[in-house]
Amino acid sequence: MKAEDVMTTRVITVTENQTRQQAARLLSQHRISGLPVVNNENVVVGVVTEYDIISKEGQKVGELMTRGVIISRADLVREIALHWMCPVCGEVVHGEEQPERCPRCHAKNVPASFEPEPPGS
Repeated sequence: MKAEDVMTTRVITVTENQTRQQAARLLSQHRISGLPVVNNENVVVGVVTEYDIISKEGQKVGELMTRGVIISRADLVREIALHWMCPVCGEVVHGEEQPERCPRCHAKNVPASFEPEPPGS
């Protein structure tokens, strides 16, 4: 699995020059735990999280942020919630609803599973 398979594509961003308070307002208003930080060319240069806002010294996002890019916990939880694996053939299906049958082998009752299991276990 790649990051692009689970990451959010419609994101709210901040710049390094925005204030701690501006970032905190965005986090609060959108009920999210982190914001990508972008530069003038709209390239991601880091992330600022709730933890950064409450635990680090500084008034600008650039002073608080963590450099480098990470996937959010919410993205990982969503991936687990939408991940269905056939216990017979190992086919993986993504979707809101549990499939009635596996699209490959047509087995019934495909359970939710994030951990790969050998087919037939």
